[in-house]
Amino acid sequence: MILIREFVRFAGHFVRKVYPVMLYGWILTTWMDFVVSLLTRHRFPDPKSLAADLHLNGFKAIWMLDPGIKHEDGYFVYDSGSKIDVWIQKADGTPFIGEVWPGPCVFPDYTQSKVRSWWGSLVKDFIYNGVDGIWNDMNEPAVFKSVTKTMPESNIHRGDDEIGGCQNHSYYHNVYGMLMARSTYEGMKLADKDKRPFVLTRAGFIGSQRYAATWTGDNVSNWEHLHMSISMVLQLGLSGQPFSGPDIGGFDGNATPRLFGRWMGIGAMFPFCRGHTESDAIDHEPWSFGEEVLFCSSIVIIAFFWFKLE
Repeated sequence: MILIREFVRFAGHFVRKVYPVMLYGWILTTWMDFVVSLLTRHRFPDPKSLAADLHLNGFKAIWMLDPGIKHEDGYFVYDSGSKIDVWIQKADGTPFIGEVWPGPCVFPDYTQSKVRSWWGSLVKDFIYNGVDGIWNDMNEPAVFKSVTKTMPESNIHRGDDEIGGCQNHSYYHNVYGMLMARSTYEGMKLADKDKRPFVLTRAGFIGSQRYAATWTGDNVSNWEHLHMSISMVLQLGLSGQPFSGPDIGGFDGNATPRLFGRWMGIGAMFPFCRGHTESDAIDHEPWSFGEEVLFCSSIVIIAFFWFKLE
């Protein structure tokens, strides 16, 4: 698990090694001890000060929020949601509980306006820690220990009348991620109405571009997925989602220096350029592959900014 000193070290590496002319931003994420909206005190004792220090060097802090809320009495997010009955239900009317990163979880029913308002208020408070953007992951929603990798189609959403009313999950599945992104976007606007929100979502639907950027999911560190990423980003743009990109270098597996360098050369031209890899993989920062890859990565990023400025 990442500690505060590692974030500080990463920031220093980017300033010194990669982008000496202009920083293109930095993704700062934390699993928050696998409990949504609850920062681990021993790992991040003062997240607001950490974000403020990063801001001084031109970095942005983007933190992850998943829809799975830990099913645990005494946890304030779970308690507040249970009090106003926000959870997706099983066919028998009891809250659906599924396994995700925190363990047993319940899931907000974003098809209801009261639930979107509840989530937005939590996001507003979250933003006051100095958060610049929010990354919504696992929001298909993903559920472990399930053949379909998501929740049962028989689950019940008590949606607002104008979007379909009370329906089973099969009716709302495709829009669930978009409705979560919408709720997150609206919460960020509550925190600062004059600032354009940045939301990144894994799941989406037609119209998601109003609320969030997206990426192409958990790809693999190989040449085939490098090639696929080009057509995927172009097709997303043609489909109305212009702000997208892949995990540079691949998420699953280990990139070689040549593969990572090539991916950076292409990725710098994507609308959304971000490195992201699983925890078991080797480091995928530009300086992790030697001086040649580091130099090439710096050049393509700087060239991209020159092109944009012209």
